[in-house]
Amino acid sequence: MRSRGLVVALAVLLAVAAAGAVVLYTNGVKKAAESGGSLTTVIVSTQDIPANTSLDELIQSGGFKELSVPADAVVNAAVTSIAELRGQTTTAPIVANQQLTASNLSSGEQVEGGMLGISKGHEALTIKLPSPQGVNGNIQRGDNITVFATFTGASIIKGASLPELVNGTTSAADKQDLPDFTVTLIPTVRVLEVVNPGIDEAGNPSGDSVTLTLDLLPLDAQNLTLANQTGALYIGLLPPGEDGQQIPASTLPVQLMLGKKAVI
Repeated sequence: MRSRGLVVALAVLLAVAAAGAVVLYTNGVKKAAESGGSLTTVIVSTQDIPANTSLDELIQSGGFKELSVPADAVVNAAVTSIAELRGQTTTAPIVANQQLTASNLSSGEQVEGGMLGISKGHEALTIKLPSPQGVNGNIQRGDNITVFATFTGASIIKGASLPELVNGTTSAADKQDLPDFTVTLIPTVRVLEVVNPGIDEAGNPSGDSVTLTLDLLPLDAQNLTLANQTGALYIGLLPPGEDGQQIPASTLPVQLMLGKKAVI
């Protein structure tokens, strides 16, 4: 009997200890929540989503879910309700399990410089070049490059105004042919985005073109557009943090052609 009573007493003590542990745990969780450990519901994607994607169809197919995260882990301007996504379009790529923010959406406040990070007062322009002319796939986003232009069959027309050039009313006697030449069209420009050729199993480029989106001043963008139509472009890759150089003598032909008194 004494043994049985001892077992009962021990069971009661264990039950009290377990109850006390539960109380202590509950109080600990409550205190953690009160001290900043509370959870916030945010919306995350369940799959990778490209930019310019309408979200309504993804909402219907379960492309988003609610996730509870600590308050200090919530990103700025996080989306907290799937209803906020209706009628929206992505303005930047979104990866699976990434918290959605207002800046990712068409109705959100846009980041300065846009999704490409264009510098203030600049504009983005895209060119496509054969691989050898684009450093054979070795250019990366954020690199500084120099743009060269080679012209063939260029001519100077002395004293001609722009309307005369456009209307073809200039005299043949005023025309002077130029030899083929290469100019430093843009000494330094930052690469905003690049699509390089793929790489084969041997590590060699498997594509035949490089597509570059550049952060250009308006005048450089205008000159690059003309040179891309009338000449051949070549890219020089600059070391990190370095600027390209402009050779003064090489600017004369292109100044003549891009001014009002020349034609190609």
